[in-house]
Amino acid sequence: MIGSALPALDAHAHIAPDVTPAQIAALGQSVVFAMTRSLHEARQVKNRRDSTLVWGIGVHPGVAVAREAWDPKQFTHLLASFALVGEIGLDRRAGDMVGQRTIFNEVLSIVRSEPVLVSVHSSGAATEVVEHLHNANVRGAILHWFNGDATDIRRAIEADAYFSINAAMPEDQIRLLPPERILCETDFPARKVRARRPADIQSTETLLGQIWNKTPEEVRARTWWNLRTLSEQSGAIERLPEVVADTLMYL
Repeated sequence: MIGSALPALDAHAHIAPDVTPAQIAALGQSVVFAMTRSLHEARQVKNRRDSTLVWGIGVHPGVAVAREAWDPKQFTHLLASFALVGEIGLDRRAGDMVGQRTIFNEVLSIVRSEPVLVSVHSSGAATEVVEHLHNANVRGAILHWFNGDATDIRRAIEADAYFSINAAMPEDQIRLLPPERILCETDFPARKVRARRPADIQSTETLLGQIWNKTPEEVRARTWWNLRTLSEQSGAIERLPEVVADTLMYL
């Protein structure tokens, strides 16, 4: 499938659990990885069957109420309904690093053998997050808005991690990341990215096209192929919505 025929692929965004079919349709031809911030939100979306949204089950490290409500048994019970885990990770600004580490390690231990993609937050803690991924041997990790240095990136690649990037990231940072491991994201509604809606990835595709000397269509095809590779390696392709899995299989 050529890049111009492929839907926009947003590998990290936040969408309200009660989003309506009309609101989803307004996103246009797209596939969006929709993160949840808490187990409460994950319960709300557990039984949704939106063909172009890949819902995640998450416990955001920067949200204190989500951390306080963390329950590994409940997470394990819910996990079978999801192809995506997110958003999880560490956030240096949020405090309670001991508690954050406990939750992050418990999540990684649970998902290690599950066929899922895992979107990981690492604000202010890039080196530590990568070491946790190494220790856990997680197969489907995607480092979201990753600002680690060259050593962190090398270590992340050794841990088989991928990277979801946006147009607010420094160009020098993006150039450090291998094209075969990059996905696009909006992190909607993050103000720095200035995405008007989830799946508004055109500015990111244009930036990548300039860096890689490719057309936006070639960039989109590259990122979809990257997702196929990661989904097959992790086994998550078996849990993805049928429309998404079919798109990957017919690339």
